[in-house]
Amino acid sequence: MDEPATLGFDEIFASVGVLGHSFSERLEALDGRLVRMRGYLAPVGHGDSDVFVLTRRPVAPCSECGGGHDLPDDAVFVLPAAGDRPRFRPGHEVSVEGVLEHGSLPLPEAEATSLVRLRGARWRD
Repeated sequence: MDEPATLGFDEIFASVGVLGHSFSERLEALDGRLVRMRGYLAPVGHGDSDVFVLTRRPVAPCSECGGGHDLPDDAVFVLPAAGDRPRFRPGHEVSVEGVLEHGSLPLPEAEATSLVRLRGARWRD
């Protein structure tokens, strides 16, 4: 199996502005490939959701706020591998690997819309 490509938060968007977001060429080139990112995980939506968000800095989890509560523009949604819900520790940096997807996708279980995601993700401290 190929080693995953590394993607940083600064490599997600070419520009972010009032007229919208423009994905970077690097992100578009990695779409559909296994990538590794480092950041901080937090659950998204209500407590029974299996959707997480990866951010460059820790964010406070909020099970009552809905999915879109104060998430940074470069938040990456993390969809764990089937049947896998790894343990995570809030406030601790983790390495996450998953297949990169981009484009607007509603995630009803998280009460949010994702622009960038890691599907089939696994992580470790």
